[in-house]
Amino acid sequence: MGARRSAAGFTLIEIVVVLVIISMLLGTTMTNMGGLLPAAATESAAQTLISTLDLARTQAIARGYPYDVVMDLDEQKFAIRTPFDLEGGLTMDPRERSMLPWHTMRDGTVLVAVLDVTGTRRERGIWTLTFHPAGDASDFWAYVSHTSEPDAYMTTVRVLGLTGLASVMAGEVEPPRVLESDF
Repeated sequence: MGARRSAAGFTLIEIVVVLVIISMLLGTTMTNMGGLLPAAATESAAQTLISTLDLARTQAIARGYPYDVVMDLDEQKFAIRTPFDLEGGLTMDPRERSMLPWHTMRDGTVLVAVLDVTGTRRERGIWTLTFHPAGDASDFWAYVSHTSEPDAYMTTVRVLGLTGLASVMAGEVEPPRVLESDF
């Protein structure tokens, strides 16, 4: 009697079943990833804004002169305004001060609004945040969103006025209200 040899390899049906399972898993993964892309784009835009704010603060401290971050809500862009004119001379006149390259909001992200320490919310126009040589600035809140849907993912960029440090928080975070009883 001869020993029976087992067939090595896979049958065509086994290969087809594995390919169907893999394609179903990839389809499910891609569907779930679609919900993460707006959040990732929004977080990235918020981090770019924070990097710009941090650079302006660092330069103000290092050079001993005020630096501004100018935000154009209509054009959806922001940039640093230096205390120097185009020839490199010091000037405090904002019209003569040179601008570093503009950062434009991308990937469907929007700079929705800015909110200052007085509670003034602006959704249009130009807003300027000044960092002083000590590193401080005004309290500041900026809202960055993704435009893909009505309930879009939102982040809040906050600058703490006393220190000038910027941070990012998930969602549309409102500043705490200060009451007379707090004092």
